[in-house]
Amino acid sequence: MKRILTFGLALVAALSALSASAWGAEATDVSLTPTGGVSFPNRAYILTLPDGAKVAPDSVRVEEDGSPVSELSVIPAEAADQNRFAIALVLDASRSMRGAPIGAAMEAARALADERNQGQELSLVTFNRTTEVALPFTSDPVRIDGALDAEPPLAAGTYLYDGVARALDLFKTRNLSGGAIVVLSDGADTGSIVDADSAAEAAKQAHVRVFTVGLRSRAFRIEPLKSLADDTGGTYFGAQRVDDLTPIFAQLGQRLSGELLLRYRSLAGPGDAVRVKVSAPGLSDTAEDRYVTPELEAKPLPPFHPSLGYRFWRSPAALLAAVLIPAALAAAALILLLRPRGRSLRTRMSQFVASAPPKPAKDTQAVAAKVFAGTEKGLERTRWWTRFKEDVELADIRMPAVHIVLWTLVATVVVLWILVSLFGSPLAAVLALFVPFATRAEVHRRIDRKRRLFAEQLPDNLQVLASALRAGHSLVGALSAVVDDASEPSQTEFRRVVADEQLGVPLEDALLVVAERMASRELEQVALVAALQRETGGNSAEVLDRVAETVRERAELRRLVKTLTAQGRLARWIVSLLPVGLLVVLTLLDGEYMAPLYETGTGRFMLGFAAVMVITGSLVIRRIVDIKI
Repeated sequence: MKRILTFGLALVAALSALSASAWGAEATDVSLTPTGGVSFPNRAYILTLPDGAKVAPDSVRVEEDGSPVSELSVIPAEAADQNRFAIALVLDASRSMRGAPIGAAMEAARALADERNQGQELSLVTFNRTTEVALPFTSDPVRIDGALDAEPPLAAGTYLYDGVARALDLFKTRNLSGGAIVVLSDGADTGSIVDADSAAEAAKQAHVRVFTVGLRSRAFRIEPLKSLADDTGGTYFGAQRVDDLTPIFAQLGQRLSGELLLRYRSLAGPGDAVRVKVSAPGLSDTAEDRYVTPELEAKPLPPFHPSLGYRFWRSPAALLAAVLIPAALAAAALILLLRPRGRSLRTRMSQFVASAPPKPAKDTQAVAAKVFAGTEKGLERTRWWTRFKEDVELADIRMPAVHIVLWTLVATVVVLWILVSLFGSPLAAVLALFVPFATRAEVHRRIDRKRRLFAEQLPDNLQVLASALRAGHSLVGALSAVVDDASEPSQTEFRRVVADEQLGVPLEDALLVVAERMASRELEQVALVAALQRETGGNSAEVLDRVAETVRERAELRRLVKTLTAQGRLARWIVSLLPVGLLVVLTLLDGEYMAPLYETGTGRFMLGFAAVMVITGSLVIRRIVDIKI
């Protein structure tokens, strides 16, 4: 009987050992896992050593197709940047884990956290029918201990692959270029949204290895966990009892903390199939990997069609223009610098002495005078020239109108040359046409400013005029008093009225001329008052007081309307300039992206149509907010 009992105990022990051998962890060999965060020709690998193996970093040898690689660096895990050695724990929190299994799982997680390098970041994800992030990636020991000390709530379901996918999302959110996921489960997947192949492929794309630990139970299946580990370059471990979890996790922590990071620069050409081999003294085996280098992106060049600008700049006419235009500009600059400033003493005295002979002009001045005279003679045939000269005189611009026209023409040519040189497209030359419009806008801006100042000063001037009339002055004498105290431009304009009246022009006609120059409807009323006083007499001072009061009320109403329409005027410029600014910015940032707009007929039509629409919209908004008072 005693022999039978001894034999039975020996048989049970043998079967247990055999089962443990079949159920326990697989033998761990040296392995090589590519990691992210680098681009070819740079390469990076994580070298996992067998349990208990120690290798000096300077003894590692890496070869590609039998040739040593260049710029090799071997960094231990504790010295490398931790974004390549982060660890994510994915623990089963289904109801089958209640009791001793979940307690042993948390104890095993604490053992792994203790064995890892303290600088390595750690996260914890639990899964049942849902997935929960109990601890995001962190290396703070206080937060890690707090998360691993509390058992997670259990629920029905085992959504294994959803838990792996949730851990991979943490890697992506944290911008980690590699690491490991340690999965513990005691059952088979019961309905994950993510399937096994997708989870394994996502882990390989993220350069994350999955180490799986299976805890034996009635619902347990070894194949999914083993396949997940094999497909991602990890290892499967089997635990027959809950007491086996802590040694397995401690072993995993030691292994992950003893890994090496290999970095080097590949010398392989594009599109080559490369075999990587890593060896070191003290390792009984070598680690290998294969990859294919990326192909070079060969973009076919479109057929060359010389543009109008290209043909022009390669023509003799362009060469001649490049020589003559700078020479002409330099000559004009010298003429402006060397010509005398203002009138000479002899010229000023000649106005009072009739017999003084005129000073002969220099040759350069004579040539310039002939050019300007010929230009003005040609412009006199046009309808707009007389009005333009009047506008220049009204804007108080001292430069003669013909000079403004010639310099505007020179500036337009220079801008045209610069734009065509920079952009190489004839469409850019259209922008040079904005120079004449800018000149015209500046003249009108000065005229509007002068008229606005005159309108603001008019009520006070009318008040002075009415006071002078009450003091016994005539209307002309009262205007003379206004001239003495008025500011510009009112002083100049009223002095013109007094001078015209002294030359025999009726006072009301002289006032109407100034009213037309200043676009002042209020001054027209003053002219009417002057006509009435000349023809019928009356209390002109009281009428002027009424006019001054009306002018002030209209000015106040005009300021109110201007304030209320300020938003519309600002919106006009924003809406008008925003497409232009966006077009310029996109052209500067990515010229190829915008090239179809400039180089194709359809694109040019769209640009022209857009320009017409923008200008039309701007004019419409201007008409809406331009309220006449």
